[in-house]
Amino acid sequence: MAANPFDKATNVFWVYAPYSTDPEIQTRRSTVRAEHLVNIARLYDAKIIRGGGVLFEAEPKDKDSPMAVGTTMVVNLGSVAEVRKVLEEDIYWTSKVWDNDKLLILPHLYFAAES
Repeated sequence: MAANPFDKATNVFWVYAPYSTDPEIQTRRSTVRAEHLVNIARLYDAKIIRGGGVLFEAEPKDKDSPMAVGTTMVVNLGSVAEVRKVLEEDIYWTSKVWDNDKLLILPHLYFAAES
């Protein structure tokens, strides 16, 4: 019988980081995006980030170019405080791409099928 993946307690957190809604957000995001991606790749390689990505508006006005509205990620650290500290060091935090007041970090029981 296969082991139940839900048997172990984990230090995994789900992060929702909505983007700021000011008129300059898309320009500001594109200006700092390369630095953000370098940081995310480093965290992924260190197995701190398990996965994630960008969120787009649900009903875009321009179907060929939906607007990015936030970030989600699954983070493997010991506490909400540790996750917040890592996020606070990212260029999306310091440049206010993320709406830092609306950041959501929740404990998450992560399950992924083995391939």
